[in-house]
Amino acid sequence: MGLFKLVALLLAAGFIGAVDSRAINYPVTSASGLDSLSGPRSNHTAFAKALNTAQTSYMCKSEYIDFSDSAALSKFNIAWCPQNAYQTSNSVVWRLTAECGTTMIYPWDFQYGKIEARVRVSPGSGVVSTILLAGPDPADELDWEWVGKDTYTAQSMYFVKGQRVDPNAAFVHTPGDTPQDMAAGFHNYAIELNKDSVKWYIDDWLTRTLPKLDGVPFPSGASRARMGVWDGSQTSGWAGTVDWSRGPFTAEMQWFKFTPYC
Repeated sequence: MGLFKLVALLLAAGFIGAVDSRAINYPVTSASGLDSLSGPRSNHTAFAKALNTAQTSYMCKSEYIDFSDSAALSKFNIAWCPQNAYQTSNSVVWRLTAECGTTMIYPWDFQYGKIEARVRVSPGSGVVSTILLAGPDPADELDWEWVGKDTYTAQSMYFVKGQRVDPNAAFVHTPGDTPQDMAAGFHNYAIELNKDSVKWYIDDWLTRTLPKLDGVPFPSGASRARMGVWDGSQTSGWAGTVDWSRGPFTAEMQWFKFTPYC
């Protein structure tokens, strides 16, 4: 399919910018959360590489993980810099230092389903907090991302086989007329992958729907949850530049829920 025909299809169907009327849409130079959460190449160990799985491990069972449980973190793989993912009495903290950020990976996949998490994102220019679904390489990917220089907006984006289809991220704020600072408190975020659509939610408010259309690439292979923080200083201004004198920087997650549609 030619590029102009593809763009025409996307526009005609509302595929580009298919978000709530209160959402903001404008072009950005952003990065794949999956690539960024994979960590610096110098930090890759054989174990970390193995976590970028070449196969899926499906589980047809819902799981709710509360980080007030001292054993909750053991239900995840820590792909890199495990010292920067640690539990408090009621949350798991993701820390970004000048050395590295961190990545948590839930070890099960679904074909269709929903992931949900209650998160406080990190403030700070250049700091990126991410929750995503991704499949095996070349990955289909569904993201929630927050850049710390603007924690009043969340960005939803997607990739098919590692490539951007929609050139614009969708920028949204919390429900209601007055946007809230998402670094000042916890909010519930969700990504739902269905056979015919993808949906993104904040505090149970549906912020964006991506329909599956004939002839248009669709991220149906996004299957495994990853989450963490990373340094976005090298993203051509999209995230800003980290001022390490203000660090370390932290985000937190209180709970995570995995719901496969079997």
